[in-house]
Amino acid sequence: MGRLRWNPFLGEWVIMTPKRASRPFQDPNQSCPFCPGSQETLGKWNALTIDNKFPALSEEPGPFPLQDDIVIEGPAYGFCKVIITSPKHDEQIEDMSEKQIHHVMKEYLRAFEELDSKDGIHYVAQFENRGRSIGVSLNHPHAQVYALPFIPPRIQREIEQAKKKWDAEKRCLVCEAVENETKAKDRIIRETANFISCVPFFARLPYEVHIYPKRHVPSLIELQNHLVELGLLIQDTVKRYANFFDETAYVMIMHTRPSKGELPYWHFHMELYPPWRDKTRRKYLAGIEEGTGTYTNDSVPELTAKELREAI
Repeated sequence: MGRLRWNPFLGEWVIMTPKRASRPFQDPNQSCPFCPGSQETLGKWNALTIDNKFPALSEEPGPFPLQDDIVIEGPAYGFCKVIITSPKHDEQIEDMSEKQIHHVMKEYLRAFEELDSKDGIHYVAQFENRGRSIGVSLNHPHAQVYALPFIPPRIQREIEQAKKKWDAEKRCLVCEAVENETKAKDRIIRETANFISCVPFFARLPYEVHIYPKRHVPSLIELQNHLVELGLLIQDTVKRYANFFDETAYVMIMHTRPSKGELPYWHFHMELYPPWRDKTRRKYLAGIEEGTGTYTNDSVPELTAKELREAI
């Protein structure tokens, strides 16, 4: 079983998962475990959530009280799920029909609602890792869900920044970003009735893209009437990546509100991070990024947004 250990230097939890080191990478000569008809994917389905066979977290120990100033180690309680986003082995999101995208987005919502209400869960992280350059072990289109017993440090930092803005000005950080990007226009990639996609003014990575709902909403639950529109905008972003880069690779994550407490200042959004410096070369995170947490972006958001706009 995995363990949680408290890092007092950074004030954050680390998940120790030795079992995951043995997880297999897909052998092209063997059958895919996510294709219909395998032991885990029996029956008829369009998008399917299953247990992760190599989880970083386990529900077996039950909820464990994590008190930062007292507990330094505990069982890695939580849930790890895999959302298989298509029954077709090679159908990535850029190839999906609008109907299939709707199935996928509904499954994201269903999985979030199920795990968000579990005892001891403080944050539900939904994300997709895509491409060999990211280190993906299985090629079949899929995303993942981690239901965590703590708020991850990146989200905690965003919460603190959002609260600071709200307390001082009664203004939302993301609402302000939507307003600023809409006025500037040169960093916007696409705008729809309820969303914008853009390379943000403050992008840490060259081709980082954010997707913001125009309306102030905390989670996917409040967006359930616009799931298709959101899914199509995700598809639009990935199509641009696929057209622009030699390899389609990225991390996509939903920044939703925590599962506990009332946060009127939280605004749901999505972030996508390709690992590229340009069309062919990787952007490696090295000394300044890994050692200090300070990012160097050797591009200009206005120019990378233009490149992505012109990719379609």
